Amino acid sequence: MVSASGTDPAAQVETKAPLLERLGVRYFRRLSASLPRVASADAVSVLNAEERRHLSVVVRGAVIRASVAGAVSAALAAGAEVLADRLFGADHASFDVAARYWALVGGVTIVAAVAEILYLYWDSLRAVHQLSRAAGLDPFATETSGDGAAVAAALARAALELPNPTERVFGVDPRREASKFKLAIASLLYKVKVSVTNFAVKVLVRRLAGRALVRTWLPFVAVPGTAAWNGIVCWVVLREAKIRVMGPSAARELVGAIFDQGITLSAEGRLALVRAVASSIVRTEDLHPNLHAVLVEVLRRVDDPLPDGIDDSRVFLDILARLPSAEQRMALQVLLSAAIIDGRFTSAETRLLHEAQAACGRTPDVRPAERLRRAFVAGTGSLDELIRTLV
Repeated sequence: MVSASGTDPAAQVETKAPLLERLGVRYFRRLSASLPRVASADAVSVLNAEERRHLSVVVRGAVIRASVAGAVSAALAAGAEVLADRLFGADHASFDVAARYWALVGGVTIVAAVAEILYLYWDSLRAVHQLSRAAGLDPFATETSGDGAAVAAALARAALELPNPTERVFGVDPRREASKFKLAIASLLYKVKVSVTNFAVKVLVRRLAGRALVRTWLPFVAVPGTAAWNGIVCWVVLREAKIRVMGPSAARELVGAIFDQGITLSAEGRLALVRAVASSIVRTEDLHPNLHAVLVEVLRRVDDPLPDGIDDSRVFLDILARLPSAEQRMALQVLLSAAIIDGRFTSAETRLLHEAQAACGRTPDVRPAERLRRAFVAGTGSLDELIRTLV
């Protein structure tokens, strides 16, 4: 068994973070130290009009800078290719000519790509830090708890597009039900997405344009494509960062509202609430920091030792069917909170919610979850009021 009593769940021992993540957290700490402390007049999970405006300014500026960086990098590589064609010809009649051709093209391309990546990493970290302050969060406002450092690490991973940790936490294995083949394919597709996009555009241009035009301008086809892709990726990164900024506050608000309903829980009911979060983590196959925050908030209110298999979704559904209706309602509320706290509502989570509702003798309906997810992502409304009325 894994004991959850007598310790702060947030203070768990974790494996050493990757170098990029540690560098990102160190950069955040330095930025926070050089700026005045920030405080929000309301919960971080609620965005007021001024915060929304500031967030839009931060996101728009970062997207423009990322697009320009991609365009400049692609243009330099394309310019080197055009110049090499004029200096050495496109036929590469000898090994010596080919070597000089690729030395010029490859050298400029590699230097431009490395400079682009370094700039994007730096600017993404800076933009994510600005975004957190715009939302009213300073991860290092207090050094007395590990929560701030955990949020900073989650934001650094978002900014640098690093994957979430896959280690077991409190007996929960995020990859318990994951398909290793599917994970490998997803990783491969992620790495080749830009190359495939640019190749497809080049093929289309070759078919539509004349020979002279192709020889002169084809290398520059990648410029708008790379700029657009950088802008899209930057927008996705900052959207994810905003969700991570609001996550811990939303987790406290949601879990607090669920536990403060005056319902006395049985030992099995208390563990069912932990199982609800653990099952959501397993079904998403990802330990998102916001899901981790919900798990920590639930464990802070549940002192029972955790049995082996706490992350078995089948066991959760079997136990859920035996609980009294009031405890079933709380378990469904926790499951809803866990399902939407990462800003997504996947098909696997939909199936889990359908199965849980059916186990409670309810008609499966995911519309309440979608309403809660939209309210959370938009930062509107009172989540504690909403979660009490949804189930």
